[in-house]
Amino acid sequence: METIKSRYAILGTLGDNEGFLTCSMHIAKNLNNADTIVPYPLFEEAAKDLKSERISCLLVPGAYPKINSFIMDSELEVSESFVKKIPALVLSGFGGKCPENIDIIFHHPATTYLLSEITTSYKENIAVSSNPEGCRMVIKNINRSITITNQLCADHYGLTTYKVLRKGINMPWVCFIKRLKEREL
Repeated sequence: METIKSRYAILGTLGDNEGFLTCSMHIAKNLNNADTIVPYPLFEEAAKDLKSERISCLLVPGAYPKINSFIMDSELEVSESFVKKIPALVLSGFGGKCPENIDIIFHHPATTYLLSEITTSYKENIAVSSNPEGCRMVIKNINRSITITNQLCADHYGLTTYKVLRKGINMPWVCFIKRLKEREL
């Protein structure tokens, strides 16, 4: 496994101000390779700040469906990549027993593949910007919804874990920096 060698002044990644609950914020904290970690509601917003040099690094998991947009962006370049295990991915909601039928299941687009493993019938699946957002939506829609989230979020928001979908998988991660003009030559 490649060792993390770079040190960044300000690393931006998916998260919010409630702590290190997203897989991205959790990994960023555990890497200990940034002086400051800034949460963003979308990776794209962090990329915008990277381009304008408000941050010095953007951390994105390989499972993010739109990672190619950063790889192909002429203003960005990959500074390093590595593999780190993410927290368990779980199906969660309120109550002691997983419902057989539900109106809505919330999930981050990176976990769309896991919908095929859910035995609960649902009318609608709604993509949310992050795992914490999925948990907050379940709280707003008690008895009508469940979420695919990580175990950190389920525990933080007091949700019941109905099923562990992945115990924690080795995830590829990519650090992006702003491309310097002289590197383009």
